[in-house]
Amino acid sequence: MKIILKNNNKYILRFDRGEEVMAGLKGFAEEENIRSAYFYGLGAVNKVKLAWYDVENKEYQKKEFNDKLEIISLLGNIGSMENKIIIHSHGSFSKSNFETIAGHIEAMTISATCEIILEKFEDPISREYDPETGLNLME
Repeated sequence: MKIILKNNNKYILRFDRGEEVMAGLKGFAEEENIRSAYFYGLGAVNKVKLAWYDVENKEYQKKEFNDKLEIISLLGNIGSMENKIIIHSHGSFSKSNFETIAGHIEAMTISATCEIILEKFEDPISREYDPETGLNLME
C-alpha cells in the first residue's frame, strides 16, 4: 500500500497487484493510530471473500470468488472494539459478463490496482457486541 496524498485528515491510498486490502487497511490504521474513519474506493480484484449476514441465525454465510472482477463500489469505516481496530466494509463487484456480486468484504486481493479515499475523524468510533442482532454495533 502506498500513501499517494495526505491532506490534513484525508488520505488517498493505492493498493497494487497481489496486495490484500482489508489486512492492509487494518495495518495502516494501526500505524497511523486511526480509531475512526470512513473510506470508499474502486479498482480490480482477482480474489474476494464475501459474506452475507443472517440476522435470525446470527451468522455469516461466506463465499469466495476467484475471478477477474471490477470493484464497482467499495465502502467502509474504521472503528475499534476492545482496543483493536475493526474494518467494516461492503463492496459491489462486476464480472466480465456484467453480472454483479456484492456483500460484506472479508478479504480481497488486488489484480491491478485499488484506489481508496479515506477520511480520518478526530474522535474514536467504538463498537460493542449487541446480543439481539449478534453484531458488533457502533456506540
